[in-house]
Amino acid sequence: MRKFLAALCLILLAAGLGFSQSTAKLAEMRTSRAVDPKLQSPIDVSDTFSAEAKPVYITAKLLNAPQGTQVKIVVFYLDKGGPRQIAVQDYPDIYGTGYFSFRLNPPAAGWFIGKYKVIFHLNKKEYGIIGFTIVAGKSTPGHPEYKTFTSREQGFSIQVPAQWVEGEKGASSVVCMFLANAANDPIASLNVQVVPITGADDSKAKEAVDLVAQQLIDQLTKGSQGKIRKDTWVTAGGNSGRELDSEYVYNGKNVRQRQFLTYHASKVFILILTAEERVYATYSGQYLNAAKSLVFSGK
Repeated sequence: MRKFLAALCLILLAAGLGFSQSTAKLAEMRTSRAVDPKLQSPIDVSDTFSAEAKPVYITAKLLNAPQGTQVKIVVFYLDKGGPRQIAVQDYPDIYGTGYFSFRLNPPAAGWFIGKYKVIFHLNKKEYGIIGFTIVAGKSTPGHPEYKTFTSREQGFSIQVPAQWVEGEKGASSVVCMFLANAANDPIASLNVQVVPITGADDSKAKEAVDLVAQQLIDQLTKGSQGKIRKDTWVTAGGNSGRELDSEYVYNGKNVRQRQFLTYHASKVFILILTAEERVYATYSGQYLNAAKSLVFSGK
């Protein structure tokens, strides 16, 4: 196997990966108000729906699945007396790579108000769980305190605080940059960077993420003389990825940085919160919402 090489300085550059035998996986498990009629990818992702909603769509992305792969979706209403199964959808022979969706219609008597649980099974084993909530009255799509940024070129959308302003990107790898205040004082920003991964496929997703993460760690600990506070794999929304929590000093200011790295379509996407230590806690919730709202379009 050839050695993997990549370069990361101030600008993230492309990395190279080899190939290996693929195995079936599920990613981007979500609920939404609609789906793309051709791709079956989710549109208007949400985990909260009005009792008037008809229907709720449950979506996921199948990765590198051979013929004969089995997927099952089981939906439960979390009643006070215990979980109540309300729907089952079987896919006895699903294969390839792409999105699929399940149109969940309300029961004959209408939606039960409350929380629901969706369990995904892959090849007869429990694979992942997501949830959604049905609320009384009419719902307003999206969250009024947030606005949605969409990059058609890179194929993703993400929610950022509605009052934040766009800032200078500063590097070709930066797709979007949003600042809590125009002066960026105190420092507080959210941005998304994209690193192309040449020669990768979905079976190499974790290896691609690990490669870029190590570049970031080297840059933070050596170039910026910072330290990594926490390094772990997490799930945000329907995306699995690696999260780095770090700190360093910039122009005499103590800065915290939190990065969520996830793989999609031969690219590693990096969501980054950068904030001064004194205001970090104020903006960590916006970062978590951004990570949870990250949605990819297309294959």
